[in-house]
Amino acid sequence: MNIKGNLKYLVAGATLFLLVYLFLAAVPIGPDFYFEPSWILTLPDESLPHDEQTEPQIFPENAEPFVLGDTFGFFSPNGTVLYTQKTEDRIAISKHGWATYPYDAHKTTLHFTDTTPEYTLCEPGYVHLDDGHIYLFHPGGNRVSRHLPNGDRLWIREHTAPITAFNCSAAGTVIGYADGNLTAIAPDGSELFTFWPGGSDQQIILGVSISEDGSHIACISGINQQRFIVASRMSNQYRILYHTYLKGNLRRQAYINFEKSGRYAFFETHNGLGIFDSKTKESRIIPLSGRVLSTGDYPGDSLFVVLTQNGEDYTLSAIEQPDHLVATANFSGKNAFLVQRSNVVYLGINDHITRINIRGIE
Repeated sequence: MNIKGNLKYLVAGATLFLLVYLFLAAVPIGPDFYFEPSWILTLPDESLPHDEQTEPQIFPENAEPFVLGDTFGFFSPNGTVLYTQKTEDRIAISKHGWATYPYDAHKTTLHFTDTTPEYTLCEPGYVHLDDGHIYLFHPGGNRVSRHLPNGDRLWIREHTAPITAFNCSAAGTVIGYADGNLTAIAPDGSELFTFWPGGSDQQIILGVSISEDGSHIACISGINQQRFIVASRMSNQYRILYHTYLKGNLRRQAYINFEKSGRYAFFETHNGLGIFDSKTKESRIIPLSGRVLSTGDYPGDSLFVVLTQNGEDYTLSAIEQPDHLVATANFSGKNAFLVQRSNVVYLGINDHITRINIRGIE
C-alpha cells in the first residue's frame, strides 16, 4: 500500500502546533490512505467548573478524556470542550470518571461522567481508572485492590515484591512484580494463573497486557536476556504460545498493549516498536526512537498510529499493519497525547487538541 501526503504546520497564538496531513507520492497498488484534519481546539487558560457546563455532571458516552500536563478534562468528537481542570495533584481519568489526589493521599474523591454519585474512597494510596475499572494501589507498592463505583471492594491482591507492571481489560487483570512473578486475576478476584517466566539474569516484569477477551496475555520480562512472552488460554489454562529474546535491555517500565481485536500486540523494545501477530505467531521490530507513549487500536488489516517521545521531541508514525512504516512527522512540545478510535485520531499538544480523520480505510 502506498500513501501520498505532506506535512503542514499551523500557528495557534504563539504556539507552533503540528497538524498532520501525512503521505508520500506513489504507485497506486490499492486504495490510498490520507489524513484529513477535522478541527482544532484551544484549551481555556482557566478551569471550566461544573456550574458552567450545560450538563454539570453528565457527559455524552462518546466524550473523550485527556491529560496534558497539569490540565485534564473531556471533549466531544465534534470539538467541544466539555470540562477542564488544572491541578498540581496526581490525576486519574477514564471515559467513566476522574479523580485528583496528592502524592500522600489518605483518601480520594471519585467523580463520574454519568449519574453515578461521587464518593470518597477512604483509604490511602493511588487511584487508577481504566474504562469502568477502579483500582487502588496501596502504600508499600505490593498491594492492589479493585473497587465498584459505589466504593465496595471487589478484591485485594498482595505479594511479597513490589508491583512493576499492570494492565486490565474486561476479561481480567494482569500484574507483574519485581521478583519476576506474573499473575492474572479474573474479574471476581479469583486467580487465573501465576508463574515466573525466568530466562534472564535479573528477574523482573517490565510490562504486561491482557487482550480484551482474555485469550492472550503478553509481557516483557527480565534484564540481560530480556524476553517478550505471549501466553494463550487453552480451556481453563494458559500456556506459553510464543517467546523471543530481545536485543538490548530496557531498564524501566515498558509499553505493551493489545489492540482491540486482540490479534496484534504492540510492545516496546530497546531499539523500536515490536508487533506480534497472534494469527501467524510471528513478531517484527520497527525501528523507532524514543519512548512509546501510545499505539492505535484500529482492528484488522489497516492503519494504526504510534506516538513516541524523546524529551520534548515527539514523533507521530503511521504504520500499515502488520509492519509497514509509511510516514512520520516530528514536532516539539511539553506534553502530548494520542488516541485512535477506528479511523479517527485525536492528537493533543501543549494546550491544543485536533481531530484527524483517516480516509481510505475500507
